[in-house]
Amino acid sequence: MQRRRFCQTSALALSGLAPTLLQAQTTTLRLAHAGPETSSQHLAALELAKMVKERSRGRLEVKVFPGGQLGNDSTVIGAVRGGSIDMMMAGSVNFAGLSPAVGVLDLPFIFSGAKHAYATLDGAIGQKLMTGLEAHGLKGLGWFEVGFRCITTKNRPVRVPDDVKGLKIRTTPNPSHIQAFRQLGCNPVPMPLGELYQALESGAVDAQEHPIAITWSAKFYEVQKHLTMSRHAYTAMPVVMTRSRFEMLAPDLQAILLEATRTAGRFQRETNARDETRIIAELKDKGMKVIETFDAEPFRRLVSESTRKIYSEKNGTELLVAIDALRSA
Repeated sequence: MQRRRFCQTSALALSGLAPTLLQAQTTTLRLAHAGPETSSQHLAALELAKMVKERSRGRLEVKVFPGGQLGNDSTVIGAVRGGSIDMMMAGSVNFAGLSPAVGVLDLPFIFSGAKHAYATLDGAIGQKLMTGLEAHGLKGLGWFEVGFRCITTKNRPVRVPDDVKGLKIRTTPNPSHIQAFRQLGCNPVPMPLGELYQALESGAVDAQEHPIAITWSAKFYEVQKHLTMSRHAYTAMPVVMTRSRFEMLAPDLQAILLEATRTAGRFQRETNARDETRIIAELKDKGMKVIETFDAEPFRRLVSESTRKIYSEKNGTELLVAIDALRSA
């Protein structure tokens, strides 16, 4: 009789302890990206990690690996698809090989400004593009940004299309970017961000085009003398996760991760907008000559129609029409 009571008491004690043990378990996700530790994308990733840990009360943690520590963008995308890395973020161009429709975001001059880009990403178009990644083993969590791209050069300023003729310019592997710079008379050279500083320093390329936050954080001002605020293209940054790994999380943890990513994305946008004036001033202090007033129309006339045509021939016009409709919304 006493033995039976002991067993019953032990069973009750263990059953009461089980939820506590489950709650105490921590799931840790590894998030990789190529940006330096001073970049807004890294600061936003840390903000995401902080929110996830706090809101899950320690049940879910995100450990951030910046600076390409776990590999370059293409390598890490493959690792996330395969499940050996949990999360990553990279410029949207890196996902166009999996889901070509994503390439619409990178078309030159597709967006009239930040408000237009954010309306596109935060609405039905952005969700549709994220959903398109699921067939490739990825779960889209939200949108960070690389931002509006601006041209820097070593030897001469860029004011008109003739100023870029003959330049060897590092660009993304996006076909529309390559096509646009070829039409402008450049020699576009795609390469990973982590290799770019050395290429600029050695003269392997003359110029590059990134948002000014990256020009600053990657210290390109040390090897480039001129900056033109061309804003010729916008690059979004999907934050993605191994789809099967996401689906294994408890529903409340899924919701926390999604909301934290969206909130961190807004944090990054606000940081970039707030810091633009400061960064321009600091680049000038470092010796860069900055052209802040830029007439984009001559460049747009040369590249916009042809790059949109290349995209629509492969992907149709539905997304182009939808994005254009938001321009005046």
